[in-house]
Amino acid sequence: MHAIGLTGGFCTGKTFVLRVLEEQGCCTMRADDLAKSIIFAQDSPALREIAALLGPGILDPLKGLDKEKFSRLLFEDHEKRNAINRIVHPLVAEERKRRIRAIEETRLYDFLIYESALLLESGIYRDFAKIIVVYAPAAVQLRRAMERDRLSRAEAQKRIRSQFPLREKLKVANYTIDSGGSFESTRANTLEVFYLLKKDFNLA
Repeated sequence: MHAIGLTGGFCTGKTFVLRVLEEQGCCTMRADDLAKSIIFAQDSPALREIAALLGPGILDPLKGLDKEKFSRLLFEDHEKRNAINRIVHPLVAEERKRRIRAIEETRLYDFLIYESALLLESGIYRDFAKIIVVYAPAAVQLRRAMERDRLSRAEAQKRIRSQFPLREKLKVANYTIDSGGSFESTRANTLEVFYLLKKDFNLA
């Protein structure tokens, strides 16, 4: 099984691309899902560390972590975001490797696609055989962020700028997918990359 990294900017369509690749028989995994499973696990030590870092106001007595406040802090406070990443990233990396080993043992899949917005920032892009970068024009990113997350223009711009610029991510890409157009064109671009993947690993 070949482990492939998938990344891109905020609101560039990574989730859609991942779904298309899953439809083609790839095993898929999302860094966000792993992080949530760790943070929201019962008696999570990571959650206790996060609460100690951000203060008791980040926890709701009934619902646990205040997700809206947590997301806002992640994007608005660079230092706190880095501190949280130092808590969560090693735990996510350990869980990712454990799950990949288990999936590999099943011998059911040719490819595992691991999606992470921070693949480059965290340095883990080096752990993957190939890297796919999903990109879209800045104006499209901005519009999608405002529509999908109901953000103001300033808030959307701040979230986009909180990640590495797309031009930096594209430098490590083995394959790129333009998601700036319709769903149909993005699907076609994704299928083309899937064909190239199979060809490059002699699976076509």
